[in-house]
Amino acid sequence: MQTSLKVSHAKIIYNTASVITLYLIAYINYLAFDYVISLITASLATVLAANALYQATVKRKPKTFYLKWLYMLILVAFIFIVCSYGHGNNIYWLYFYPIAAFFLFPMRHALLLLFCYLPLALYILFNYANPLQQPQIFFCFVIITTVALFLALVKSRTNQLLEPLISKDLDSGAQKEKFLRPTLTTEITRAEREGTGLLLMYVQLQPNTSNRRVPVTFLKNISKAIDLSLRPFDRYYRLHPDDFAVILPLSLIHI
Repeated sequence: MQTSLKVSHAKIIYNTASVITLYLIAYINYLAFDYVISLITASLATVLAANALYQATVKRKPKTFYLKWLYMLILVAFIFIVCSYGHGNNIYWLYFYPIAAFFLFPMRHALLLLFCYLPLALYILFNYANPLQQPQIFFCFVIITTVALFLALVKSRTNQLLEPLISKDLDSGAQKEKFLRPTLTTEITRAEREGTGLLLMYVQLQPNTSNRRVPVTFLKNISKAIDLSLRPFDRYYRLHPDDFAVILPLSLIHI
């Protein structure tokens, strides 16, 4: 089973590219004897590196977005400290926040973050930027935010169009859980109309009291074994975190 490109892979690539860029900027600031800015930039790069490592090693999707919100909070503090310490020399960091917001968050959350960030951006712009450069910086900020918003709209629209076509779970190859109820409703109606049997089978790989996760490789092997045992019109579904449901039309249980 081939491994498909996931959203988490793109985020890992984004984090890695940002880490390399930030470390280069930190090194340039260090060569320029700007040690405070160099230390702050290197610290942010280290946070991003830890986040990329976490996403690369943890195979399960986190249940919360606390890490993302914490990262955006650290980024706000970083931008304010860098711009105020450099007295406008590092004003270009204003552009980084909307790009990160629209890339890491859904549209609604990204717009909320941008709305909260805008007063701080204007404060930094009018207090630390050169008055002759303020219109140019504000224009660039608007253009970059607009481009990020446009790309986020394209991504959101593309996801909406492709979601009905992406019905399989990437880890196991089974159908996604959200398709179980509609299919089961259809099969129940068909069985009642035609007077045929219908069997719903639940496969539990481990007790609910266990905190351990089933390895992805083992999950794929179980999914493959179920798939090979089914008829062409049978369907099986991944129930998170580690269970399966199998719909078997035209089936009777003999006791």
